[in-house]
Amino acid sequence: MLKKKISWVLAMTMAATMLGGCLTTSAEESSYDGTIRWLNYKPEVADAMQEIAAAYTEETGIDVQIETAASGQYEATLTARMDSSDAPTIFVIDSINMLNTWKDYISDLSDTELYSMVTDDSYTMNDGNGTIYGISYALEAWGIIVNKGITDAYFASPNKSTEYTSLDDLYTFDALKAVVEDMTAMKDELGIQGVFGSTSLKAGDDWRYQTHLMNQPLYWEWGGNENIDLNGAVPEFTFEYSENYKNILDLYLNNSVTEPNLVGTKTVDDSMAEFALGQCAMIQNGDWAWNTIANTDGRVVEDENVVFIPISCGVEGEENMGLNVTGSQYMCINSQASEEDQAAAEEFLVWLFSSDTGKQLVAEKLQFMTPFSTMSDATYTNPLYASEAAITEAGKTAYCAAANLIPDQTWKDNMGANLLMYAQGQMEWDDVVSNAVETWAVERDITNTANGN
Repeated sequence: MLKKKISWVLAMTMAATMLGGCLTTSAEESSYDGTIRWLNYKPEVADAMQEIAAAYTEETGIDVQIETAASGQYEATLTARMDSSDAPTIFVIDSINMLNTWKDYISDLSDTELYSMVTDDSYTMNDGNGTIYGISYALEAWGIIVNKGITDAYFASPNKSTEYTSLDDLYTFDALKAVVEDMTAMKDELGIQGVFGSTSLKAGDDWRYQTHLMNQPLYWEWGGNENIDLNGAVPEFTFEYSENYKNILDLYLNNSVTEPNLVGTKTVDDSMAEFALGQCAMIQNGDWAWNTIANTDGRVVEDENVVFIPISCGVEGEENMGLNVTGSQYMCINSQASEEDQAAAEEFLVWLFSSDTGKQLVAEKLQFMTPFSTMSDATYTNPLYASEAAITEAGKTAYCAAANLIPDQTWKDNMGANLLMYAQGQMEWDDVVSNAVETWAVERDITNTANGN
């Protein structure tokens, strides 16, 4: 029977208030002499994943090999590995489209100990009838990350030209735009090179804009949370809110550390370093970015000053909205692996999310909020979780992950390339819009046909 849903508000409040504790679960030496292989989806936690593998091997003697796919290349890497002798035992899917592609390689997790630890079926990839294909390992939120130390200095300055006095005022695009443009005029006083970090539109590093920022126009066009079926067919798309998307993209480009004609050379790591080093005041990204910020050499932004505000783009009603949220990336166990390998993979995942060592690594190294009841007493140090809780407790409605219904990587890559040409002055916005709609129709038909929709 599927579990009863709990709210994102509750999950985030739990994350912000968790106190240290421990379970006594631990791994023991095993007779298993194979290798557990995990194809990691997230390059930003590649080092942490290696630490996890080493810790498990030290406790159990079992070999764990982690391979991390390059940014934007996960499914291509997965395809190549599945055809090799080193096929992953554990891999990740990120959408209903990926599920339909890889369903023949996915074990049903419904009778596993791992699934028994899940608090809420909305954090699983399931068929609604009890079959569990994948379990999310990262409950994520994204918006605009702010260095509150810099914005507080702006709000306190006698030289500012707006009447706004705190981040709580920045829940509409008009307010955000006024403050950002005024901060740009005052950037020397504020000690920054630009309000926003670099808009990274280098191929492979453009996902914040061709996927995450697209969540806003998709959400509004499709009618909000109550009308979006994240497990359904890919809907039609007309880019009804293209001007709203352009509003926020232009704000990023025109008030940035990097000039628009140079954004094709910039990576996500570049922009996160700019934020961590105090060179900018804001950056669009998610709570997963804290690990990168915290570990940047020379970091000057203080933990307590790292907070969220929602992304606004000029749509009526956005003042009532909060962050974009998702149960992102779902762990799957390869059904084509031997039964012994599958059992070993599940045992490893149970250890990761329930043992003292595993929980500490998840909370401190991965910095992931997870859907597992066994993690309820873990100690999290990510300050963005507290900010998420504050926004949801203020009654703001979270945006669901409408972007999970983007047809495929082909559409994303095409959109990213067009956004770069627009930023560089090589493509008119109307052409970006028309191309996005036309290619969506093509890729939608391909994807829905392949998925039987």
